[in-house]
Amino acid sequence: MSGTTSFENDGDGISRTAVGREKLTALHAKYREHTLTTPLQFVSFWSAVALPFLYVPLLMDGLAGAEITVFLSLLACHVVALFAGHSYGQE
Repeated sequence: MSGTTSFENDGDGISRTAVGREKLTALHAKYREHTLTTPLQFVSFWSAVALPFLYVPLLMDGLAGAEITVFLSLLACHVVALFAGHSYGQE
């Protein structure tokens, strides 16, 4: 027995994982060809670098009331910037 499960092998010898990876590779290639990709990665990368400096004044005064919302929004923006800018400069 080869050790594959029915999920990994659909009977035709083509792995569903391989098909999924091909689709993901095609989507990534389409994303890389877009003209806004590099500027978006640039802004996202440097935003991810700069956003933590905005945490300091919020945390120094303590989080109360609306400041919690501001902090969580800032944290969400930071996560998005990390995700979008993670491959900047790797070409």
